[in-house]
Amino acid sequence: MEINNLLHNPTLRDLLKNYVLRMYEEASIIDDEHLLMEYRLLLRENRLNDLFTEEKLINYWKDGNEFNG
Repeated sequence: MEINNLLHNPTLRDLLKNYVLRMYEEASIIDDEHLLMEYRLLLRENRLNDLFTEEKLINYWKDGNEFNG
């Protein structure tokens, strides 16, 4: 199943947004079109696990425990 928009995928959108903001900092563009481009890049490069790592990092920053959330 191919993801063509983020309207029905708010969790994915949030993960992508956080990932892009952390990776590109002030050069980040976080509209849905660019977030989908980043998703496709991660998919093509077999790096979707980077989003799971991002989630662990967010949980650690928020709760001090990578296993919460």
